[in-house]
Amino acid sequence: MIASAQPSEQFVTIAGARVHLQSAGHGAPLLYLHGAGSAGQWPKFLDGLTGRYQVLAPTHPGFGQSSRLEWIDSVDELVFFYLDLLDELALDEMCLIGHSLGGWIAAALATIANHRIKRLVLSDPAGINPDGIKLPDLFVMSEAELAHLTVHDEAEAERQASAEPTLEELERQLSDRAALAHLAWNPYLHDPKLPFRLHRVRMPTLLIWGRQDGLLPVELAQSWLRALPQARLEIVDGAGHSPARERPAEVIRLVLDFLGDEKA
Repeated sequence: MIASAQPSEQFVTIAGARVHLQSAGHGAPLLYLHGAGSAGQWPKFLDGLTGRYQVLAPTHPGFGQSSRLEWIDSVDELVFFYLDLLDELALDEMCLIGHSLGGWIAAALATIANHRIKRLVLSDPAGINPDGIKLPDLFVMSEAELAHLTVHDEAEAERQASAEPTLEELERQLSDRAALAHLAWNPYLHDPKLPFRLHRVRMPTLLIWGRQDGLLPVELAQSWLRALPQARLEIVDGAGHSPARERPAEVIRLVLDFLGDEKA
């Protein structure tokens, strides 16, 4: 059983935006960047990291409870926002984990701040698709359809699909999807130029991918492996787009083993 870390919550002002920030744990700093569908959440697998790391989980501007900045209309602009956040929080040497959209942001951030990042973990990241793999259009799907696409466990997918959101939850879902579209509608979920910058990601990198990911298929992992100088891949069976949610114990083990090698 994974014990809850009970993260603290605060708001910090970065570049004029009021940013929701959760944190828990003690030790070396570890920054976690969330996916588009989990803004403001504290993934349970992070509890398994707080015994060794001070885990910091900001919510991207425009998502969840973080205010929007009109000038941020691409992931590249969001990266410069996160450079300001690193300065504000004095994060000069850290580990970085990103999932989905957060993986894209993390990888792009690592191309220009590689001196501040000791180890990088990318879970089912968006951001590159040089082979032109056809991806399903999440912007035309209902939340129920998206659940069946991204969650491998059928019972859990059905539970999510049949859940009746409150008005507040529905408004938040629509707002978060609009924020994602603002960043990643065209080109869809990738930046054609990012592969040409990934050679700058010089720190050891762990790629984690759900074998049954229906949104960003596992075949995309090979493109990341070709582009990243020091990457290795771990495929998680029985997991869709969010391995850390469906297989938290396995993901915790993979991440802690990988990060624990930093002093070797």
